[in-house]
Amino acid sequence: MKNIRKMFVTGLLVLIPIVVTISLIGWVFNKIDSIFRIPLEKIIGFPLIGVGVILNLIIITSTGFFATNYLGKKIIYFIEKTLIKIPLVNTIYISVKQLIHTLFLKQRDAFKSAVLVQYPSKGIYTIGFITADTPIEISKNLDKDMKSIFIPTTPNPTSGMFVMIPKSDIIVLDISIEVALKLVVSGGILMPDQRKK
Repeated sequence: MKNIRKMFVTGLLVLIPIVVTISLIGWVFNKIDSIFRIPLEKIIGFPLIGVGVILNLIIITSTGFFATNYLGKKIIYFIEKTLIKIPLVNTIYISVKQLIHTLFLKQRDAFKSAVLVQYPSKGIYTIGFITADTPIEISKNLDKDMKSIFIPTTPNPTSGMFVMIPKSDIIVLDISIEVALKLVVSGGILMPDQRKK
């Protein structure tokens, strides 16, 4: 019975992210498809298959183009500012945006490597990321080679602690930044299955 329950929970953990992602993508594609398909069929006189996919690709690419020019940046800034002022909506928007930026964009590039450190006390290990060497003044005063470490929190890795730890107390992990971030975000559910290349 215990094994069946474990398999059931494991199945849920595997299926829920897949189903939610596919459902969300399908909903967006179907919504756009339903808006444009019937009017286009009336114009050209025959049904179009896959028009939703083509239109979504055009919309996403156009949004990217729009967001990279001056006017687009100003409009997006205005929309973001408005969303941030709305209670509850601002929490969802900021969390999603920060997570995407952490996992896929510039913030990830700021990390040098994934490490294991004893924090917040000895004997308790946590994943951190080397961001840089500490200023010379700090290493000089402590007479130790120190590293700046960012320790993210679960499930939102954009919040966390900045600490400075002696290099000798740091264990460098042989996994990629992306794998380490996924491990932190998932609370240890997504175990690394690839070694850093």
